[in-house]
Amino acid sequence: MVKLRVYLRPMKLEDAKLVSNWYNDPETRKYMSTVVRGYTYYPRDIKKEIKENNPKEEQWLMVCLKSNGKPIGQAGIDELDFLDKRGEIFFLIGDKAEKGKGYSHETIRLLLDFAFKKLKLNSLYATATVKNIPSLKVLERAGFRKIGVRREYNYIGGKFLDEVLYDLTKKDYRKLYRK
Repeated sequence: MVKLRVYLRPMKLEDAKLVSNWYNDPETRKYMSTVVRGYTYYPRDIKKEIKENNPKEEQWLMVCLKSNGKPIGQAGIDELDFLDKRGEIFFLIGDKAEKGKGYSHETIRLLLDFAFKKLKLNSLYATATVKNIPSLKVLERAGFRKIGVRREYNYIGGKFLDEVLYDLTKKDYRKLYRK
């Protein structure tokens, strides 16, 4: 088993400034959903969302380094549906000094454990624009299967970009991670 260098913890109000900085960075938010890239976020906005967060609909987590506890990203599961046991994962390594070090893959692994073991979900999905090559590679490496493409779904940088849809079931997870 691979030794993980990060852990996930629930978001706290004191994370708001850091998360708003990541959300407002043009390069970081470039391929994110319109919920993020379409707005300017202030710490008060993030604090309000943390306070109003309904864990039955969405789980917000911080990605932190085990070595020093430093938050380097955000992740979670939204579109939670406990009746049909499904949700959508999202992940972001916002600390530019920590990008490209494999933390996204570790984050997804932790999200899968959280989703399938703790939340008892059966199916997860994820999306990424075709230009977000790092996210596409991370999802595929984690075992997500490409299930479709939303053609010209996102308008980014003056161009319409396709969005790739992925999914992973609990059966896939057990087979891939021998759980």
